[in-house]
Amino acid sequence: MKRLLFLFSFFFLAAGSAGAFEAPVRASLTAEKEGIFPGDEIFIALQLDMPPGWHVYWKNSGDSGEPTELKLSLPEGFREIERLWPAPERFTVGEMAEYGYRNTAVLPVRIKAPDDLKLNEKVKIKGQAVWLSCKDECVPSEAEVSLFLTTGMESSGTPPVLTQALSEVPDRAPASFWDTKENFIIAAALPDGAVRAYFFPEKAGIVLHAGEQSMKVRDGRAYVFVPKASRARDVKELSGVLAFYGPDGHRIRAVEIKALPSEEELPDFPRPFDFADFAGALILAFAGGVLLNLMPCVFPVLSLKAVALMSSRSTSSPAALKREGLAYTAGVMVSFLVVGGVLLILRAAGTGLGWGFQLQYPPFVLLLCLFMFFLGLVFSGVISVGHGFAGLGQNRRWGNFGTGVLAVFVATPCAAPFMGAALGYGLTSPAPVTMAVFAVMGLGLSLPFLLLGLRPKLSRFLPKPGAWMELFRNFLAFPLYGTAGWLLWVLSAQEGSLALAAGVFCLIMTALGAWLWEAARCHPRLKRTAQSTAVLVLLLIAGAAYDIAPDVHRKNQEQSIPWQPYQAEVVQAYRKQGVPVFLKFSASWCLTCLVNEKVAFDSPEIAELFRSKGVAAFFGDWTTRDDRITKALEEYGRGGVPLYVYYAPFAVKPVILPQIITEGAVREALSGL
Repeated sequence: MKRLLFLFSFFFLAAGSAGAFEAPVRASLTAEKEGIFPGDEIFIALQLDMPPGWHVYWKNSGDSGEPTELKLSLPEGFREIERLWPAPERFTVGEMAEYGYRNTAVLPVRIKAPDDLKLNEKVKIKGQAVWLSCKDECVPSEAEVSLFLTTGMESSGTPPVLTQALSEVPDRAPASFWDTKENFIIAAALPDGAVRAYFFPEKAGIVLHAGEQSMKVRDGRAYVFVPKASRARDVKELSGVLAFYGPDGHRIRAVEIKALPSEEELPDFPRPFDFADFAGALILAFAGGVLLNLMPCVFPVLSLKAVALMSSRSTSSPAALKREGLAYTAGVMVSFLVVGGVLLILRAAGTGLGWGFQLQYPPFVLLLCLFMFFLGLVFSGVISVGHGFAGLGQNRRWGNFGTGVLAVFVATPCAAPFMGAALGYGLTSPAPVTMAVFAVMGLGLSLPFLLLGLRPKLSRFLPKPGAWMELFRNFLAFPLYGTAGWLLWVLSAQEGSLALAAGVFCLIMTALGAWLWEAARCHPRLKRTAQSTAVLVLLLIAGAAYDIAPDVHRKNQEQSIPWQPYQAEVVQAYRKQGVPVFLKFSASWCLTCLVNEKVAFDSPEIAELFRSKGVAAFFGDWTTRDDRITKALEEYGRGGVPLYVYYAPFAVKPVILPQIITEGAVREALSGL
């Protein structure tokens, strides 16, 4: 920020009083040759000579600064062919990184003389150079530069500074990249002697300039890990300079790359073992496991277990408490080791997954959402499922072990502080290290009840049992409801509004089923009817989850209709060309729209029909206020959604389909094609 203020001030002062600052950089124009012939291509170059400690900027200046510019004014008939940029250096300023040149910067430009150039004349090449030079402060500068070339004259050799600059211009080289959660991983050929690499991006806003880049080597290829910028999204190409350095820090080679996403599997790069890093990761894993007890998805379950422990401590012997603590710890540890083992298997199969990978599978998200909601109903007292479950199995032989398993299961959506760093280390390390990290994390989660089991005297610090326990139990339902709501939001983000509708339906059915089950318990005469109805409700939930989740998951696959965003001018252009057009206007909050989507448009057969008939499909989303969609609805005489419109080839009048639409109605509308 300080540097930006300096920059603004200096630009302002320079504009208001030219010559107020003496530029610390001397600018000139140099040429490959003194003479030029008709049709010749030669290099000219902007040369910037700087005092020690000063630098100017590359075409991407990094976190601050301004690129160096040269605006050429060429004689009539001359034209510019290309501009070249020698490989830059990296300058760090606090927590920022900049790209540029020091001492002497030479920026070549290739120009071409006209074929009808007259001989034995002098031609003037001139330009306006603009640059920003920085040391402890920054000085914006500009200067007029020029040189003369003699036509038809033989020339002496190329100036050494230009020869050096041309040798530092990167060659083109093939490269590819993978886009991971935190890094771009660039793969390129490894030059002999290179031990380090750095990627200079051509465009800003893609990589974290000040981030630490690293290089790994596999089968003669360099894999450069480049931290991503927070706003980098859907990057289709990485353009820039990839520089390689030797053990002494000297640059061995620099190549210009235009890397495209790789179609190969990313190699596995286990982290080399370092005891200090290993110990630090175990500490973080243990701390993260302990703090996981306080997360909203775990805390209610463990609190209820603690309440159950308070109720039974007067009747349980120290040996019994010890067995309970060890059984609970075993359940947690085994569950964590199973999760770690599954992740290792998936990693070996080439799948990059981490903690909470189950949440990437929408049906699991729906299942976990319903389970959290069900637990909330139990805690609220809406449904009674038995003393054993309410106390999380304190009277069952395997109850405490099961409680440990349950604690890990409900912890899936949560990530406590310190967990991220520990898991990141573990999942990039050899298998034994990975399992050790997961085991220690499990030990941290089980610590409270393990201590109570091994040291029963600690239970005296727990509150005394009383009427408050029931009120506290009811209160613990609300974090579970919150977790269920968040999981519902995750489901909608993954699979869209139809999945959200399915989730809401399943939540309502879960609540209805719980109420009916409780009604059967309280009213014996209604037992058979209520329980049968409750079972039917559960079957409806299962059916909705099975039916909707896979279908919704297909929306991004090839068998879905390729809807385009509605644009009136694009629709008009398609109609003029005689292309059949189908318009769909809907909104996420429109229940009829969601049902229609499922009934009429979500089958592969309808998608194939659209493709085979060459129908251009447009979707007008009215979820939020959009005057364009409002105007379109008004043009068709409608004041709301849903609205479905079909134009046959070269048709003047559209076919307005019913608001409650079926697959058959869509087929009938397209039947005339």
